[in-house]
Formats: sequence, C-alpha cells, structure tokens
Amino acid sequence: MQHLSLYIDSKRVSPYAMSVFVALREKHIEFQEIKINLDEGENTSDAYLKVCKTGKVPCLSVDGWSIFESMAITEFLDELFPTPDYPALYPADLHARAKCRAAQALVKSDFSLIRQNMPSTAIFQPQPEPYVPDRHTQLEIDRLSRVSEALIGDRWLSAQWSIADFDLSFLLHRLLSFKVPISEKLYSYVMRNFERESVHVWFKLRELERGSWDRSPFD
Repeated sequence: MQHLSLYIDSKRVSPYAMSVFVALREKHIEFQEIKINLDEGENTSDAYLKVCKTGKVPCLSVDGWSIFESMAITEFLDELFPTPDYPALYPADLHARAKCRAAQALVKSDFSLIRQNMPSTAIFQPQPEPYVPDRHTQLEIDRLSRVSEALIGDRWLSAQWSIADFDLSFLLHRLLSFKVPISEKLYSYVMRNFERESVHVWFKLRELERGSWDRSPFD
C-alpha cells in the first residue's frame, strides 16, 4: 500500500489545500496530514523545500515522491487510483472532462479581484455586514455568475459530481460569505457541494483545531 502525505496550511484556509483534501476523502484513500505554518515561514524552511520545491501548499507526497499544484494533484490521484476500484474525480467522457478542467483553470487563474477583496477566510467565519463591491469587482462578480450559470447543468458541471464542482462552488461561496446576492440556481449548487461529507470533515477538523470561536457555516 502506498503511503500518502498531504501538506496543508496549518490554519486550513487554503481553497487549494481543501480541494485536494476533499478529493482524497471522495476517493476513500488513507493519507497523513502534515500542517505547514505559513505565518512562521515553515514553507520556506530547508526541510519543506526538500519536499516541495515551490514552497507552497498543498503538496502531496506519495512514497517520498512529491507533486504540487492542486489541479495536477487531483488529476494525478484520479489516474493513480482509477475507477472502478475508486470513485472518479473527473468524468470519463472526453468533452465533460475538458469542461471540468476548464472550469478549474478559470477558477484558479481568473477573478483576481474576487479572491483579493473577498478572502477565503470569510467562508469559515462569515462577515457580519454585506460587502459593497467597487465597479471593477462587481464586473467580475457578474461575469462569474454568468459563466457559472452557463456551465452548471441540472446539478453539476457534468452528469456526476467532480472535484471541479467543489472548486467552482468554493469561489461562489465567497459571494455568499460576503452577503453578495446570487441566483437560486447558484445558491443551491453551492449548498449541494458544501453538504458533502468530505467537505464537512474539513470544517469539523478546523473547528477542533481552532477552537469554539470559529463557527462552521452549517451551524
């Protein structure tokens, strides 16, 4: 049996680390978590740089061999632990798989103002007051909503759930956390993703590690 170690940020706020964690849980794969304290610069230590040359999280080590970047990790996991023995992270259909990968790439490379002005920490501790976006940020919000509405089908991006659904829902959840209005379709989509057991486990572990002051959005 291969030994897997997942390196994550110690505060559990990285959407990319959470994505890989969710992927591993969805695959029902045993793995060890190793927390890296970014505030104390542990990601720049010689010890971590030997594991992950970029000094970023997440990083996955498999029997001492490491891979970084969340999209690369989840695609690697889907090939290393293929169906039918393990649940799929991406659809088998060529066109559907390309659509999911495109959605993931868009989430990670675009919408920089949303990521900057509505940080992921708010997903774990929602803001008390609505966020009033400036004109440029509002244009990004409108585009994200428009693209998401077009990409999402009846329930998911394709016929079945994929890890790309989680990644897109995490970005959309930033809008919810900052009390930015979204359509009923997008709201239901976000909730379906965040009701998955794999997502709940991340929040529960974070609560245990951070203390009772940090509420789960499910409470």
